[in-house]
Amino acid sequence: MIAGPGTNETPGYEAAPEQNVAPGQKTVSGQKTVAESPDRGELRASDADRDQVIGTLKAAFVEGRLTEEELGVRAGQVYASRTYAELAGITADIPDELAGRTPARRRRDPWRATKIAWRVEYSVFLPGIVALLLMPGGPRTTVTEVVVLTSVVYLIFWFLGIGMMITSRPAKANQADQAAKPALEGREHLHASHAVARDQVLRVLGAALAQGRLTEEEHDERLAQVPASRCWADLDALVADLPAGLAAQPPRSRDVQAGAWTSVVAASVFGAIVLWQPDNPLAFMLALVALAVLIVAPVITVGLWADVRHQKRSRPRSKQARSKQARSKQARSKQARAKRRR
Repeated sequence: MIAGPGTNETPGYEAAPEQNVAPGQKTVSGQKTVAESPDRGELRASDADRDQVIGTLKAAFVEGRLTEEELGVRAGQVYASRTYAELAGITADIPDELAGRTPARRRRDPWRATKIAWRVEYSVFLPGIVALLLMPGGPRTTVTEVVVLTSVVYLIFWFLGIGMMITSRPAKANQADQAAKPALEGREHLHASHAVARDQVLRVLGAALAQGRLTEEEHDERLAQVPASRCWADLDALVADLPAGLAAQPPRSRDVQAGAWTSVVAASVFGAIVLWQPDNPLAFMLALVALAVLIVAPVITVGLWADVRHQKRSRPRSKQARSKQARSKQARSKQARAKRRR
């Protein structure tokens, strides 16, 4: 009825970069960006990363750090580049402060506001609803009984929530896993099930094509290998050079609309029952259900709306950005055809 956080999210979700950090470059303070790390250097760069490097080169040309010929040569290298390491080499001799680069920060979780809304529901509203249903009726009910019952219900829910948070933490890795972690960090983490991982790889490849990390030929070639995969390792090899988070499913506008309509329907049902005042148990139970939905749905809807709004604001929507991506794809296609002819 109301969409919750997607089950296909991957740790360290990162889509298009939202900070002014040139791929593979160091910051003024000496910190390394995510793209510069050895484990991310061979990952595929996106059109947004290439456009950012082009902006840095143009700024260097305006300041006289590059000649017009050097600008043209490096611009061609940018559109022909595939990985973060290749982009880093193009701007290695350009000062970091030129483009106002800042230390890389982790990408915002696309479900952050929705998750916060669910936690508020679980820790505040849901125990209150359960305590209200368990409340003894009659004139003999004292304030002490109400307080004790409410406190016990809230404590039970809170202890269960803390227990679920502790048990959901990943187990501590052994020394072998910790030694291999730098090579896997930043990559797409596939599901343990081969069938689920296959569908995940299809979404990853589609997102990589849309972001310019793969050419159409590379996408088609890898896509043809997905049905022929025999094991989990075959699928992992297809996305080994792609960053994590491409398969994550962020909240959509239809989820917000579903939450809004659910709230409206619940309010209408509850209002009709209150006005009609039928004297039967079924109407009473329906009123309780409508009231519970009316308490839960608006909060979750607000969280979904906040996530969708942030997603739209961080997405490049200008015509100039879309035209740059189109030109980048055309340039990379020309480079690929030229390599095949050679």
